[in-house]
This record gives sequence, C-alpha cells and structure tokens, in this order.
Amino acid sequence: MFTKTSKGKAVYLLITEQIRDVEACLLYFESFMKAACTPATVHETLKSLAKNVSDAEAKADISLRKMIDSLGSAYLPSTREDLISIATSCDKIANKCESVSNRVVLQRFLFPEEYSEDILAMLSVTHEQFEILENCIGRMFASLGDFLKDHSLLDEVRRKETAVDIIEQKLYEQIYGLDLDLAHKMQLAQYVEMLADISDIIENIADKIQIMLITRKA
Repeated sequence: MFTKTSKGKAVYLLITEQIRDVEACLLYFESFMKAACTPATVHETLKSLAKNVSDAEAKADISLRKMIDSLGSAYLPSTREDLISIATSCDKIANKCESVSNRVVLQRFLFPEEYSEDILAMLSVTHEQFEILENCIGRMFASLGDFLKDHSLLDEVRRKETAVDIIEQKLYEQIYGLDLDLAHKMQLAQYVEMLADISDIIENIADKIQIMLITRKA
C-alpha cells in the first residue's frame, strides 16, 4: 500500500488536497458555464465567475507544488515519477477550466440557449467522470493490492468519456446545421471541443493509472 509509512500517509493527504482543489475549480467552472449559457447574464457577472475559476486554479497549483515537494524519499523514483505524472495531469483539468472561462470573458461570448442543455449535460457527465477517477486514486492508496487485482473501475471512467463524446458529436451536428456564417459555427464548435477536452484529460489519467498498475503487477 502506498500509505504504509508515515511519509506515504502525508503524501496521500497532499494528493487528496490537490485533487479536491481541482474538483473545486471544476465546480466553479460549472457555475461559470451555467451563467455563460444564460442569455440574460451580464458581462460583469461572467468576469466575477471567471475570477472564481482562476483563483481555484491558482490554489490547485499551490497544492500540486506542495505534493511534489513532499515526495522526497517516500517512494522509489519510478513511483514518484508516476505520482507526479498523475498529479500534473489532474492539474491540466484546472488549467483547461481557467483557459475556457478567460476566453469566454475576453470574447464576450454567450452560448446559444438552445444548446445549453447539452453543454451543461456534458459538464455534468465530466464531473461524474472526475469523481470516479478520484475514487480510483483513493483505491491506489487505500487498497493497492485489491486494485491491482481488479481495476475495472477505470473502465467506468472510459464509459463516461464515451458518453461525453456522444454529446459532443450531437452538438457538432447541430452547430454545422445552423444558418450562421462559418466563422461563428467554428467558434462555437471550438468551445465544444475545449469542453470535451476535459473529459479526454480525465480518461488519459485513467490510462496512466492502468499502465502504472500493470507495471507493478508484472
């Protein structure tokens, strides 16, 4: 088990803190996107909500650095490398949230109301996917032996990513069927792609975890 030493337990607590900070950023981003999908939302409200996302992303950066600094000699070099890779990949989720929210504010972009339901559904599924990933990381520390034997929970992460892909494709079909100029269609489609990227990042982390498990099983 990763937490069999006091140093391991300390690292686990810091990793948990970082993941929770990333999830907080994701929650702030969901609130931002709900506002961005509401036509009546004023620009100042979006700016305020985007600042919440940026502040949460900055907090996640701090907890990431604390976790990396704590590794020291707690684990073998290969394990430290794996943990850093997983943690920095989680940080990319917060980075993506901040990037999208800042771009929306800069472009003063509001999402067409007719697509708000699907866009928010995509984010909801993505959040569920992240919660499953969080559970997987917890199992790495709490019961690594059991997780080595049965890591089917990682498949749940991938199933959620597939669900996001289905919504993403539906949105593309709707967008390119609109009676709008091509530039506007492409701008809207680009935002959809950026939102779907969050789910892709989560799936990639699940793949990293599976590779790590397979390596240790061997």
